[in-house]
Parts: sequence; C-alpha cells; structure tokens
Amino acid sequence: MDLLKKLMISLLVIAFPLGEIARIFVGEVSLTLIDVGVGACVLTWFLFKRRIPASRLTKPLLIFAGTLLVSLIVNVNRLSFIELSTSSLYLVRWVFYAALYFVILDLASIKNSIKNWMLLGGSIIVFAGFLQYFLYPDLRNLFYLGWDEHLYRMFSSFLDPNFAGAFFVLFFLFLLEKILVKKESIALKLIALATFAAIVLTFSRSAYITLIIGIIVFLILKRKAVLGLIITAVFVLSIYASSILVLKSEGTNLLRTASSEARIDSINKALSIIKDYPIFGVGFNSYRYTQKDYGFIDESKMIIHSAPGTDNSFLFILATSGIVGFVAFLNLWLKIFSFKDPLILSSSLALFINSFFINSLFFPPIMLWMWILIAVKENS
Repeated sequence: MDLLKKLMISLLVIAFPLGEIARIFVGEVSLTLIDVGVGACVLTWFLFKRRIPASRLTKPLLIFAGTLLVSLIVNVNRLSFIELSTSSLYLVRWVFYAALYFVILDLASIKNSIKNWMLLGGSIIVFAGFLQYFLYPDLRNLFYLGWDEHLYRMFSSFLDPNFAGAFFVLFFLFLLEKILVKKESIALKLIALATFAAIVLTFSRSAYITLIIGIIVFLILKRKAVLGLIITAVFVLSIYASSILVLKSEGTNLLRTASSEARIDSINKALSIIKDYPIFGVGFNSYRYTQKDYGFIDESKMIIHSAPGTDNSFLFILATSGIVGFVAFLNLWLKIFSFKDPLILSSSLALFINSFFINSLFFPPIMLWMWILIAVKENS
C-alpha cells in the first residue's frame, strides 16, 4: 500500500507542472493531464479504501456538491442532452478535485512527502515560467485555440498570466511559512526570491493585490507585521522598476483599460443571467450555453477558454447554482476558515480577493493546490 501511495503522488508530480499544456479536447470538453492524475488518484484510493475519513468538511462538501447536482436537475428541460451531459462533466471534475482532499487526508503517513511534492511541483512551475518568459514570450500564435493574446508576460505552463500569478502567490506564501521554520535554508530563500520575481513579471494586477493581502494577513497572524511591510515595500518598488525596464506591450501597461472593460462586461452579463435564474441558477456548469442563448457569444467563440465561466468566482456560482448553491459554497469556505491556520487563512483570503477578478476558485491547478494544502494542514 505504501508503494501505491507513492505511485499516486508521483503521478501528480508529473501532471501538475504541465498545467494547461497537456490538454486534449473532446467536443467542447477539455481534459488535462492534471485531470487524469487526480482522477487516477481518487479512483485508486477509493478502490482500496472505500471509506471517507472523518472531517469537519465532509458534510459541507456533500451539501455543496448536492446543490450543484440539483441546479442541473432543475434545468434539465432547458438543456439538450449533449449540453446537459457536457455540463455534468464539469460537476464530475469538481467532485474529483474535492475528493482529493479526502485522499490526502488519508495519507497522513506520507505527509512530509506530500509537502516535498508541493515544493517540487511549485518550483518546476516557477522555473518553467522563466523559460517561457525568455524563450516564448508571445502567446498570440495560440489565439486561434481560444487563448488570450499575452505578450512579454510570464504565464508559465498555465498559458495565462493572471492564473499563473494567483498560483505564484499561493506558492510564495507556502515558501514563506517554510522559511520561517527553516531560517537557514538558502535553497528555500532562492526559490522564494524567484517566485517573487515571477509574480512581478506576470504584470497581473490581480496577482499584485493578492500578494500584498496574502503577505500582510499571513505575517500579521505570525506576529511579524514589520516583515510584511518590508516585503510589501520591496514588492511595490519591484513593480515600478519592472514597468520601466521590461519590453512594452498592452499587457505590461499597468494602466491598461481593455482588460478592466472586459471584466466589467463579463460582470454585467453574469448579473443579467443571475436576475433571471436567482434560486438554482442555470445549472453547473451550463454557463457557456446560457451565454449563447442570451446572444453574449456566438458559435465561433464557444472554444474560447473564458466561455464556460465569468471573471468572478462568486458571480459564477450565483449564475450556475443560484442563491442555494452560493449559500452552500460560503458555508463550505467558512468551515475551511475555521481551521484557523495562518497559511490556510492567508491563502484562502488572498484567493477570495483574487477571485473577484478571475475565476480562480474553480481553476483546476489552483483547486488541486488548495485541497492538498488544506488536507495537509488538517493532518498537522
């Protein structure tokens, strides 16, 4: 069984750093190697274990998953069979990622190995980000595949600087906790410095805000507020320096308005849908088809990666599962906050702020990171 556990973790080690690169499309549904790794781990664990470990999150997780299922059932007459089937797969994926929490919770005997995996996986993504930044700084040639046209920004294997920035922040907080314990570790400090620089090079304003909030909250909880102010000051100066030194593009302009206008448009569209489907929403996740029904997108834009969601995780939940799902979602996160662990609290709060700008709470690599982190810290 120990060998099997290590094989499961090894599979995730291989899959996680590949981010959004290892992706295949089956119709309108995409499947990444991370999805495959998570699915394999959960199914393998279930076949051998068949018992959910006791946890304070069990009930809120089941309730939230139930509300997502109900949201689809309520909308069964509004969706075609193909649309309902495709939407259901998003629910299945979310359930598998959430189930990974129970898998990790059950692997207490290899807790340190899992932390080392998190360190290794995060470091590879940061390293891949620097390779991408210097060797492949232009994503415009993948616009036809539905990716945004990012230029001279670090997006690593996530192919999006905003999501990459959100992950870098979570990883930096993870490193910061380890550094406070192992103050003499030069390697950890170098990785943290590289991650710090990576966040700056994403030119993601949402990531910048997320980092400042995350650092301040984490170090206040650790009673090191002065260190938090120093890091924040250095970060602000780094942003200013990078805005002068790096190659210029619309994406590196911190005063750009195009992305802000797009987010406002996305919010307005979500609010229109929420107004018409307030109780159970349009069904998790049939948002793509609802946008088409409302005339917000046409058939040619169905492949765009932003089509299945909106640039705000909370509006996304309200639109797809209504007030019922939204309340269940908040209840789940309130239980997570009740752990009162500085790293979980700072990471979760930072991610909450970030999710007002991008749908980071439902981005698979970030879901993977957070569920593992929460399980590891609960074991602690």
